[in-house]
Amino acid sequence: MNFIKKLIYSTIMAGILLVAMNGTFIETEASEKQRDDYTFGEIEGILLSYLNDNGYNLEIGTPQFNEFVITQMNTDKDQELANLDEYHLICAYFAEYLHQLTLYETELIEQQDFSNSDQLNTLDVIEEENDEDLSEPFNMNAIDDFTLGEMKQEIEQEEQEIKVARQMNDNAISIMATNTINVTNARAYAKKHFSSYNPLYPKYSNDCTNFVSQILQAGGRRQISLLTTNTLTRDNKYWFIKRKPDNTYSRSASWTVVTDLYSHLVRTQGSYSSTSKSNIRTNAKNGDVIQFKKSGADRYSHAMWIYEKTSSDLKLAGHTNDYWNRSFNAITGYTTYRIIKM
Repeated sequence: MNFIKKLIYSTIMAGILLVAMNGTFIETEASEKQRDDYTFGEIEGILLSYLNDNGYNLEIGTPQFNEFVITQMNTDKDQELANLDEYHLICAYFAEYLHQLTLYETELIEQQDFSNSDQLNTLDVIEEENDEDLSEPFNMNAIDDFTLGEMKQEIEQEEQEIKVARQMNDNAISIMATNTINVTNARAYAKKHFSSYNPLYPKYSNDCTNFVSQILQAGGRRQISLLTTNTLTRDNKYWFIKRKPDNTYSRSASWTVVTDLYSHLVRTQGSYSSTSKSNIRTNAKNGDVIQFKKSGADRYSHAMWIYEKTSSDLKLAGHTNDYWNRSFNAITGYTTYRIIKM
């Protein structure tokens, strides 16, 4: 009897242990890190591990790394990277990286004297500053501890503020800002400067929105600025860039930042977004602005200008990479699109 009791007891305890282990397993699965719980620092670690394991010699913040990010976002060139389970996290990181990089270069431009420069190129400025140890190279350290969920909430709040501003619509700004884009003049500018950069403007690592702004101005859209502005403004009621007497620049973030340009333009212009290329082609027209968002990303990260609409395609002009008649149908790196009707 004692043996039987011991056997029964052992069996019961084994069953309890198995249930406990299964419970732990289930709990571990349930608590598995969700997408929005990842921090940008953690995602950067995943990316750097991949790059090191695959022989890339890239340092974050360098022109080479910036080019890698832009190319990967536009074309998914490294297919092995694109096939990683974590690629949706990396795309979210890349989109925020490009956003933060443009803001960084914008602030850098304000502080530099370019009186002896024929072409203002922020890549040269950054390399010179790094060589002279005048400033820290660009990095994502400031948002390392931000989670994707926290950034997503911040972006959603920005978009809500855009909706409120659009509804209120300052009439004075509206009268100043709304005019007809001369597509012929804008096309001429796009074709002339898509590969031959205009030396009157700064050139950024991620130059897409800067070039779209130039095209819009060439097409007749007037700059809107504060009379006393002598520095950067993040107030997206305004849209301008000015070279000051001391050969530094004052400007609005809306001139070069993808999301800020959208925030400015939709105060007075209609917009339309879709994941369907067919719907975008149907609703677009010559002269509209088009912006792109990557699968996995929360932020739009690329902008181009519609040079020509055909019966079955849109021909796009843009920088980074440089085109004046890029086929919209041939662009495969993005999954969500929005047009701003000009």
